[in-house]
Amino acid sequence: MKQRTRKPLVLGGLGLLLLGWGIAGSARSAPLDLSDRSPRAVSVRFEVSPADEPGRLNERWSATRTAYLEPDPEGHFVRIRIPGREVEAQLRSVGTEIVPGSFSEFVWTLDPRSGHVIQAEMTGRVREQVEFGWIHVSTLVEIRVEMTTRETGGFEPATKLLGFSTNGFCSPHLEPTDCIAVTPTRFDPHSGYVNAVGSVQAATPIARVRAFSPLGEVQFSERADDGTGKVAVGTSPQDAICSDGFNDRPCRADLGGES
Repeated sequence: MKQRTRKPLVLGGLGLLLLGWGIAGSARSAPLDLSDRSPRAVSVRFEVSPADEPGRLNERWSATRTAYLEPDPEGHFVRIRIPGREVEAQLRSVGTEIVPGSFSEFVWTLDPRSGHVIQAEMTGRVREQVEFGWIHVSTLVEIRVEMTTRETGGFEPATKLLGFSTNGFCSPHLEPTDCIAVTPTRFDPHSGYVNAVGSVQAATPIARVRAFSPLGEVQFSERADDGTGKVAVGTSPQDAICSDGFNDRPCRADLGGES
């Protein structure tokens, strides 16, 4: 079984999910205090790697997004909910063609005592460009993301699927030969950093794929004061729509649709 602390590409446009060039703000913020279970707005940043260097960890971070912390009904865990609109804005900022309004909340359930991510999950729809020989078409892709820090996952060497590269999700203890293991990282109370491991299940009208998810590396913090008395969150409206600079694919105006 090979060991590697890297994040692979997943699927063409899906591989761009949270793989981009975010601009981290200069605002001061404290790591999220999971022991404080009072409901409140908090902040989240996503680790983002350029398309040609997807394996980097804990190096480049997106702009700050808004999330909401709340105790779970039974009081054992806490939930952090990243609104669907924030997820969509993040994905648009790195060039992913999302279907507007299709993303659920990105819900993270954490154990404050151990720092484990019990589960992090979301669903949504994106558009992917696929190839059939010389024919290029756009297809709707339903995605479901499920991740945790309680189990080690891994990815297989990249393969071509319908014209784009994909790294299949695998279990290192079941598939030791070709599976490259990725060790999850529990929530660090000193930095707010966490790296959950899991898969993206992608379904199209012609194929289903279970790929390794690069979406689990985030940093949670308390809401930041930028020194002006205002809370610093989000990006500019232009950056929230699309960002040409981070890869070779042009930004397209068509960000989804039901056709």
